[in-house]
Amino acid sequence: MSTLYTCSISGEPAEVPVLSPVSGRIFEKRLIVKYINENGTDPFKNEELTIDQLVEIKTDVANAMPRTITATSIPSMLKVLQDEWDACMLNSFMLREQLQNARQELSHTLYQHDAACRVIARLSKELNAAREALSTLKPQAAVDVGNIQDEMETVDEGVQGINEVVLKKLQDKAATLTVARKQRGKNLPEALSKPEQVKTFMQIAC
Repeated sequence: MSTLYTCSISGEPAEVPVLSPVSGRIFEKRLIVKYINENGTDPFKNEELTIDQLVEIKTDVANAMPRTITATSIPSMLKVLQDEWDACMLNSFMLREQLQNARQELSHTLYQHDAACRVIARLSKELNAAREALSTLKPQAAVDVGNIQDEMETVDEGVQGINEVVLKKLQDKAATLTVARKQRGKNLPEALSKPEQVKTFMQIAC
């Protein structure tokens, strides 16, 4: 096991460290292979990543820790425990990512809620001010309408109708003017020349 490289998923020293060219991070090979098989992306960049793109980091064999006697005697048990550990590390990593996303969404939601509360408070204040202004305008409007009605009644009382004598004179004058207008079209003016005189006219060259 190499103590120089730490897996970015498990946080433990990597036995077979590999480098992701997408994010530039080092992973335990078996963990990143399982993650790629399940998701097909880099754990940190969420960009497409394949197993062939992984770069294996060569380490000095002298730095590797020897296996214990127990590990060599019960390999099947170690394999089961290793698989469980890998699953726990992958699950823990995904839970951390989900927690981070949930925190960001919660922060954004709280910000929107605060902004909405501010807008509602401002609109409520404006509504109350408008209601107060309307309540003060209603009595003044009622007084103005009453004054206008009183003035109209006063004007109606002051207006007097045309009496019968004046109406009779107007009708007689209208009849006289109508007759004169009709006679004006029938009687020709005396200054006009008669047809016999028009026949005796001669054209004089200019």
